[in-house]
Amino acid sequence: MRVVTLHPTGVDTPLNDGLAHLEGSTAIEIAEKSADNLLPTPWVTVEDVVGSVLFLASGDARFITGSALVLDAGVLT
Repeated sequence: MRVVTLHPTGVDTPLNDGLAHLEGSTAIEIAEKSADNLLPTPWVTVEDVVGSVLFLASGDARFITGSALVLDAGVLT
């Protein structure tokens, strides 16, 4: 049995649009103000998360075990 966890932060989902509307702003404005990413992006996309899950579920990741994959564009660095 393999145990691997995925830890995305700041993912762009439709929920962001609703929260931004409540604040009278746009999701991108809020992301740019709050994200401290080292990479030049305000957030991780759903496609980034899906790609990571597909990789971890594939045979290419068969020797990865007991690991935490942090998908955060460098915010924790």
